[in-house]
Amino acid sequence: MKAEFVRQYTHGWKLFERLVRDFDQDAWMHTGRGAVTPVRMSFHILQSVKYHIEDSTAILFASGRSFECNWETANEEDLPTQNDVLGCIHELKARTEDWLTKIDFTEKNTLFEWAGETRLDVALFLLHHSFYHLGELSSLLNESKNGAVEDHYVKAL
Repeated sequence: MKAEFVRQYTHGWKLFERLVRDFDQDAWMHTGRGAVTPVRMSFHILQSVKYHIEDSTAILFASGRSFECNWETANEEDLPTQNDVLGCIHELKARTEDWLTKIDFTEKNTLFEWAGETRLDVALFLLHHSFYHLGELSSLLNESKNGAVEDHYVKAL
């Protein structure tokens, strides 16, 4: 079962990377409204993954920007670049695979009450949460390209 989880998460990481790469620089920062922009959604996905896999190691983006700022309220100049996000995708993909292979799915979940009773519930919650926001990211990409986008979901399989 763990191999299947790794496979599903791997698909998500590939999809995430394809979506991020497909935004032009202006659309990356400005498509959408408020906190629902490509850069902010991408940052939220990364921070959520790190949080739910209980990874306490420091991450510093290649640009020198902080991973710890608030994805919703940070100033534009403090938000990660596309290259920052792409690098972090690879880093967190490896950390997530490690987490998935080491956790006991039957162990009681004591940290994330909203996710369910077991660590399996946490793994499922994180997968669903990530794909939910990847859907938003896909919608923003579609908006930025006036509907002329590739089917990244299928191509990432």
